[in-house]
Amino acid sequence: MITPRSALKFDLFAEASRQHKRDEVGDPLQVIARHIDFAALAGLVDALIERGDGRKGGRPAYPTEVMVRILVLKRLYNLSDEQMEYQLLDRAS
Repeated sequence: MITPRSALKFDLFAEASRQHKRDEVGDPLQVIARHIDFAALAGLVDALIERGDGRKGGRPAYPTEVMVRILVLKRLYNLSDEQMEYQLLDRAS
Protein backbone atom coordinates (compact mmCIF):
# COMPACT_ATOMS: atom_id res chain seq x y z
CA MET A 1 0.00 0.00 0.00
CA ILE A 2 1.30 3.46 -0.93
CA THR A 3 1.14 6.02 1.85
CA PRO A 4 0.04 9.53 0.87
CA ARG A 5 2.78 12.11 0.79
CA SER A 6 2.42 15.30 2.70
CA ALA A 7 3.91 18.69 2.01
CA LEU A 8 3.99 19.24 5.78
CA LYS A 9 7.25 18.03 7.27
CA PHE A 10 8.19 17.84 10.91
CA ASP A 11 10.97 20.33 11.49
CA LEU A 12 12.61 21.13 14.80
CA PHE A 13 13.64 24.53 13.47
CA ALA A 14 10.36 25.52 11.81
CA GLU A 15 9.52 28.22 14.38
CA ALA A 16 13.02 29.68 14.18
CA SER A 17 12.77 29.69 10.39
CA ARG A 18 9.40 31.51 10.49
CA GLN A 19 10.79 34.05 12.98
CA HIS A 20 13.81 34.66 10.72
CA LYS A 21 11.52 35.27 7.72
CA ARG A 22 9.36 37.66 9.80
CA ASP A 23 12.48 39.54 10.87
CA GLU A 24 13.71 39.82 7.27
CA VAL A 25 10.39 41.17 6.00
CA GLY A 26 9.94 43.50 8.95
CA ASP A 27 6.88 44.38 10.96
CA PRO A 28 4.72 46.88 9.06
CA LEU A 29 3.14 48.01 12.33
CA GLN A 30 6.55 49.12 13.61
CA VAL A 31 7.21 51.02 10.37
CA ILE A 32 3.86 52.80 10.68
CA ALA A 33 4.56 53.62 14.35
CA ARG A 34 7.85 55.30 13.34
CA HIS A 35 5.96 57.66 11.02
CA ILE A 36 2.80 58.38 13.00
CA ASP A 37 2.71 59.75 16.55
CA PHE A 38 -0.36 57.91 17.81
CA ALA A 39 -0.15 59.44 21.29
CA ALA A 40 -0.33 62.95 19.81
CA LEU A 41 -3.28 61.96 17.59
CA ALA A 42 -5.06 60.46 20.59
CA GLY A 43 -4.49 63.70 22.50
CA LEU A 44 -6.07 65.68 19.66
CA VAL A 45 -9.07 63.35 19.55
CA ASP A 46 -9.54 63.57 23.32
CA ALA A 47 -9.44 67.38 23.10
CA LEU A 48 -12.07 67.43 20.34
CA ILE A 49 -14.46 64.68 21.40
CA GLU A 50 -16.13 64.49 24.79
CA ARG A 51 -16.27 61.03 26.35
CA GLY A 52 -18.71 59.81 28.94
CA ASP A 53 -17.50 59.30 32.50
CA GLY A 54 -19.01 55.81 32.82
CA ARG A 55 -21.49 56.63 35.59
CA LYS A 56 -24.35 55.24 33.53
CA GLY A 57 -22.68 51.84 33.43
CA GLY A 58 -22.01 49.69 30.42
CA ARG A 59 -18.77 48.48 28.98
CA PRO A 60 -15.76 50.73 29.58
CA ALA A 61 -14.53 52.58 26.51
CA TYR A 62 -11.39 51.44 24.73
CA PRO A 63 -8.39 53.74 25.18
CA THR A 64 -8.36 56.52 22.60
CA GLU A 65 -4.89 55.65 21.32
CA VAL A 66 -5.98 52.06 20.56
CA MET A 67 -9.01 53.30 18.63
CA VAL A 68 -6.89 55.81 16.68
CA ARG A 69 -4.49 53.01 15.71
CA ILE A 70 -7.39 50.84 14.58
CA LEU A 71 -8.89 53.63 12.47
CA VAL A 72 -5.55 54.48 10.84
CA LEU A 73 -4.92 50.83 9.94
CA LYS A 74 -8.49 50.45 8.71
CA ARG A 75 -8.11 53.37 6.30
CA LEU A 76 -4.53 52.54 5.33
CA TYR A 77 -5.47 49.00 4.29
CA ASN A 78 -8.97 49.96 3.06
CA LEU A 79 -10.76 47.48 5.32
CA SER A 80 -14.47 47.29 6.06
CA ASP A 81 -15.66 47.34 9.67
CA GLU A 82 -16.26 43.59 9.52
CA GLN A 83 -12.83 42.86 8.01
CA MET A 84 -11.12 45.09 10.58
CA GLU A 85 -12.90 43.27 13.39
CA TYR A 86 -11.83 39.92 11.91
CA GLN A 87 -8.21 41.05 11.63
CA LEU A 88 -8.23 42.28 15.23
CA LEU A 89 -9.62 38.99 16.49
CA ASP A 90 -7.25 36.95 14.30
CA ARG A 91 -4.00 38.64 15.27
CA ALA A 92 -2.44 39.46 18.60
CA SER A 93 0.06 41.98 17.20
